[in-house]
Amino acid sequence: MGQYSFIDTGPTAVGSNEAVITEGLTFGEFESAGQGWWLIDRQAPAPGEKTVVETIPYSQGVLDFSMLSNDRFFNNREVTYQIKKVNEDYADRKFIENMLKNKLMPLGIQVIKDTHDGGLHWIGKCKSVTVNDNAKNRTLSATIVFDCYPFAISDNPEGSDIWDEVFFPDWIFQNTSYSVNGTRSINLMNIGAHTVDVEIIVTGSITVTGAFGSMDLTAGTYTDTPLAISRGDNALTLKGNGTIEFKFYKEVMI
Repeated sequence: MGQYSFIDTGPTAVGSNEAVITEGLTFGEFESAGQGWWLIDRQAPAPGEKTVVETIPYSQGVLDFSMLSNDRFFNNREVTYQIKKVNEDYADRKFIENMLKNKLMPLGIQVIKDTHDGGLHWIGKCKSVTVNDNAKNRTLSATIVFDCYPFAISDNPEGSDIWDEVFFPDWIFQNTSYSVNGTRSINLMNIGAHTVDVEIIVTGSITVTGAFGSMDLTAGTYTDTPLAISRGDNALTLKGNGTIEFKFYKEVMI
């Protein structure tokens, strides 16, 4: 059998004489580790900014209007994975190549899960699959490029505080559900990279007031309101009688 070399970007199982695949990605029905692919490399360079600039005659430099409030805006980004199959017969390599392309390319925008980023996921579609068949070493290598939304998104809404996903250097424990009987002041914290939309679930009748203005809510679920959760502190005043839940997902630049 030909010689080959490969690496898995994650740790291997301790106390085992057999190498175990621990790192990988999931996209639709494709799950790289479970299907015997070794993850060789991953690249997720920062996305380019959507710039809006104006040049003023007889003025130094340019005026940059790329930011709105406290947010910068970005184009999609490419996330690239290199994976490898080892010790496969020629006929099997051809079948594996066809199946890989068939599982990835026909799908539209999907969730992309990466074991490297616990508690987060990408949103995107497969842009290309490039395969290299090495007959001498009996290996099949593939480079997969995804066209992705610029931010990685939390798997669970803020306030879920699932212990296995807690990353203490970049985490905050907070309540996002409240009982209201009269007037109550609250503060929602967005530790993500930009303003995010919020779903509001109400029982009873509650008025919400903040920097955005004020809105009167009765029992129901609201997804299109003037309220968005900005980066940092979001001070709100609740008035009425009932319960209210704010459901939002942080989005981070990684």
